[in-house]
Amino acid sequence: MMTLASGRLRRKFAVALLAAACPWGASEAQAAPAGTHRAEVAEITALTHNVKRVRLKAANPGAFSFEPGQFVLLKLPQSYLDEFNGKYGTSHANVSRPYSLASSPSELPYFDWIIKHYPAPRGKQVPPGLASSYVHEVLAVGDAVEFTGPVGSLYEAGDSTDPLIVVAGGVGASPFVGLLKYWFEEGVDQTRKIYFFFGARSKRDLLLHGQFEQWAASKKNFTYVPALSAPAEQDQWKGETGYINLVLGRYFEKLPAADVYLAGAPIMVKETIKVLHAKGLPDERIHHDPIEVR
Repeated sequence: MMTLASGRLRRKFAVALLAAACPWGASEAQAAPAGTHRAEVAEITALTHNVKRVRLKAANPGAFSFEPGQFVLLKLPQSYLDEFNGKYGTSHANVSRPYSLASSPSELPYFDWIIKHYPAPRGKQVPPGLASSYVHEVLAVGDAVEFTGPVGSLYEAGDSTDPLIVVAGGVGASPFVGLLKYWFEEGVDQTRKIYFFFGARSKRDLLLHGQFEQWAASKKNFTYVPALSAPAEQDQWKGETGYINLVLGRYFEKLPAADVYLAGAPIMVKETIKVLHAKGLPDERIHHDPIEVR
């Protein structure tokens, strides 16, 4: 899975990602970026009940680099696909799935993916998420993986001092983990206000909540606004509630001239763009990449 996040949709990538973005698999054929890289799994950490962070080490560090906010396409091993096909009666072949790089380029040769598991939906004759099941149930420390060169241009650097507003839903926070690290390293928070709106269903779904709180306490001009759409009684939640697009709309009575970055479920991105348009923000200031993977 993952999703991990332009109002002018990056159309040159949309065709290549169309099959990958279909949750239960359209045609597996897709135009992947040129170049294949390999990495070894260095660490796997559970971030929530259904989200893992996979830390990898590039096999040839000098040949692999990326820009903050980009993603790569993981190639699933044919041996795994054969086993999956036999178990579920599917016919997957030559499958690649996009995952955001949830780390800063400064951390190379190490880099991270943050991946949510999608089990089979209850009551439906549908298999579980193909790629997320591989990552959560098969992939282990020491394994080698193959992936493409980096794709996407979620973040466009410039000399503006306007605020940066980041809006993420669930595991859509993945690309922004690395992007926020990069902004802090570059001192962007010294000259621009940065707002991070992070929506999740309940408190147990707020991945890296402690990290974001620590940044809010220690980084200049950084504001963290978490919100729960369906907090559990045991959460004892005193923060914002409701869908993150509505929380964003309430937070800014008048939206400042800003660059806004989005990542999450398609419906969340769509509804957030409606809020931004209603507050007068033009498309050219709204950025996202079209990724939704299972």
